[in-house]
Amino acid sequence: MSGPLPACLAPLTVPASWLYGAAIAARNRRFDRSIGVQRIDVPVVSVGNVVVGGTGKTPFVRWLARLLLKHDHRPVIAMRGYRAPRGGVSDEQAEHEELLPHTDVLAQPDRLAALRRYLPQHPDVDCVLLDDGFQHRRLHRDLDLVLIDAGHPALNDRLLPAGYLREPASALRRADAVIVTRAASVDLKLGQRIESRHGRPPLAWTRHIWTGLTIHDPKAGAQEAGIDWLEGKRVLTMLGVARPQAILGQVSDAGASVAVNVPVDDHARYTEGTLERVRRLADGLDAVVLTGKDWVKVRRLIDLDAWPAPLVVPELAIEVFQGAAALEDLTLAAVARLSAP
Repeated sequence: MSGPLPACLAPLTVPASWLYGAAIAARNRRFDRSIGVQRIDVPVVSVGNVVVGGTGKTPFVRWLARLLLKHDHRPVIAMRGYRAPRGGVSDEQAEHEELLPHTDVLAQPDRLAALRRYLPQHPDVDCVLLDDGFQHRRLHRDLDLVLIDAGHPALNDRLLPAGYLREPASALRRADAVIVTRAASVDLKLGQRIESRHGRPPLAWTRHIWTGLTIHDPKAGAQEAGIDWLEGKRVLTMLGVARPQAILGQVSDAGASVAVNVPVDDHARYTEGTLERVRRLADGLDAVVLTGKDWVKVRRLIDLDAWPAPLVVPELAIEVFQGAAALEDLTLAAVARLSAP
């Protein structure tokens, strides 16, 4: 792998990754001795990864939030708010707020300070879900879950910027459990590779599934539909996520053909000009497919009545097909034990 930067920069990225690795090692040694680690008054469940790019943290955090809510806990989600526009909210925060209307979301780079301001005013909140928290070691966590994308594990890759690793794969040993995401089935070889670095096999295996579609139709308004609505449709896709290939595969599996794919960056910031170009490209097609992370930004910039085709947002969920009981028990036991009076 050449890393997230262009291959032509490789002569610079390799020595830069050595310096980065030295800095990461020194930082981790300090935190391993608990220097600079701060505790708060409620348990913290961290969800993170060791690789740059999407591993499914956002939908997995929602899965955990719903689990905790189902068992009468009251979580708050703390996140950085990556690439939030000035005075606005990030796409991930907006998506959390839309899909978890009864759960507060704090999005600030200094999550420790944000929680210390928030928790005294919300005594009913009894736990924190730290979204993208594995490297945020200033905040003590009571359960550390790390996600590994089955399609992009990168365990043998180089450190940034020469590769995609935020820190060495050996850092998995400080995690309480590793969860594999976007897996079609249990991969024994991948499980063994994870066990060699983490010390234990993955606790659970998950896949991303679509539970339905929300169709924003210029004529009929918003409506719910099954996945089979896409059967035989010619669509435009615009997928501002780190791993669009997986979603393109799901579009095809649903029976649609991708007539136009508009490539956009992860966490893309849309403009009215960009969306006007997309609107013209969609003319004559049956639908525009985009993710929930894209829709929360796009909807503020368009006049839906002027669009030539419905905008379709798949409803994404996490399915834990192996190890669900163990994952639930680990999470609930930690929160219940640590939040008990």
